[in-house]
Amino acid sequence: MKKNSLKIIQYIIFLAIGIGIFWWIYRDLKWEELKTSLQDVNWFWLVMSVVFIVISHASRALRWAMLIKPLGHNVRFKNMYSSIFILYMTNLIIPRAGEIARCTVVSKYEEVPLTKLIGTVFTERLIDVLALLLIAVAVLLMNVETFQLFLSSHEEINRNIDKLFTAKNLLIGLGFLIVVMLVFVFFRPSKENKFLKKINIIITNLKEGIKSITQMQNKWLFVGHTIFIYAMYLLSFYAVFLAFPFMADLTFNSCLFVFLMGGLAMLAPVQGGIGPWHFMVIESLILFGISETDGKVFALVAHTSTNLINLLFGAIIVILMPILNRSK
Repeated sequence: MKKNSLKIIQYIIFLAIGIGIFWWIYRDLKWEELKTSLQDVNWFWLVMSVVFIVISHASRALRWAMLIKPLGHNVRFKNMYSSIFILYMTNLIIPRAGEIARCTVVSKYEEVPLTKLIGTVFTERLIDVLALLLIAVAVLLMNVETFQLFLSSHEEINRNIDKLFTAKNLLIGLGFLIVVMLVFVFFRPSKENKFLKKINIIITNLKEGIKSITQMQNKWLFVGHTIFIYAMYLLSFYAVFLAFPFMADLTFNSCLFVFLMGGLAMLAPVQGGIGPWHFMVIESLILFGISETDGKVFALVAHTSTNLINLLFGAIIVILMPILNRSK
C-alpha cells in the first residue's frame, strides 16, 4: 500500500509540473487568437493526420503478433489492434503503464501467458529505441546548425547537457555497468535482493524476446513494419504542418527537426508529454521563423488531435472488447 501510494503521489507531482508548464506557456494566448488561427485550418490534413496514426497502430499490432507467433501462439488481429489503443490511452492516464495494460488485455482474451508477452514487449521497445536513435542521429546530422542555434538560445539546456556528459559522469556510468556484469558473472542473484531480482527479470524478458526474433519466419517483414510505423508517425506530424497556412514555407526537413525535439520531450515522465512537448515544439518552430502565437496554436492542435483520438478510441474499445470476445 505504501509503495502504491508513493507511485500515485509521484504521478500527481509530475502531472502537476506538466500542467504548470502548459499553463505558463499558454497563459498569454487569447481565445480570439486561437479562434482566428483555427478558421484557416485545412481540416482535410488534420483528418489525414489521424488516419496515419490509426494505420500505424495497425502495423504495430501486426508487428507485435509476429513476435508472439514463434512462442507458439496465434493471436487474433482484432485483439492485438485493440490492445494498441489501450496502450496509448493508458499512458495518457498513467505514464509507462500502457505496456502492462496491453499485455493484460491480450493475455486475457488470447490466453497467452503474461510473462511471455512482457518479454516480447521488452524486445519490441528495445527495437523502437534503436530505431529512434537512428532517426535522431540522421535528423541531427541534417540539422547541425539548427540544433546548435537551439542550444545557444537556451543556455540552461546547454549547461545541463554539459554537466551530464562530463568525463566523471561517463566513468561512473561505465563503472556501474562493469559492477553489474561482475555481480552476474560471479554471484547468483539472491532471492531477497529486490534490485538483482529486477535485473534478472529484465534479462529473462530479453532472452524471451530474442528467442522470438531468432525464430521469426519473416524478419524483413518485421523490419518493414518498423520503418512503416515511424514513417506514419512522421507523415501524421507533417500533415498537421500542411493544415496551417502559416507553416507553408517550412520544409519536410524542418518537420523532422521539430518532430525529433518533440520526441525528446516525451522522455519526461508526464502523461502524454503535456507541457514539455508543447515547449520544445514551440521553441523549435520559432527557430524557423514561426511566431510564438502561431507556434502555440500548432502545438496545441497537433498534441490534442493525436491524444484525443487515442483517448476516445481507447475508451470505446475498452467497452467493446468484452462484446467482441463473447465466446471467451
